[in-house]
Amino acid sequence: MSEEKSPWMCHVCDYRSTIGEGIICDECFMLTCNEHITTATVLNEASGLYELKKICVECQFKKTLNQ
Repeated sequence: MSEEKSPWMCHVCDYRSTIGEGIICDECFMLTCNEHITTATVLNEASGLYELKKICVECQFKKTLNQ
């Protein structure tokens, strides 16, 4: 039985691929390619601790504008 290759597309640059998997942004939950995602430290308001999250460039840009 062969493994099915599902296509995915980056929501930032519209890059499409059937190789590997896209990465989910922890803020907007959309698929993103490796080029448009980074790991950032984000304060968890409930616990008061910083957490590492994968965040796409669009969500990073929105946070920069809101500050």
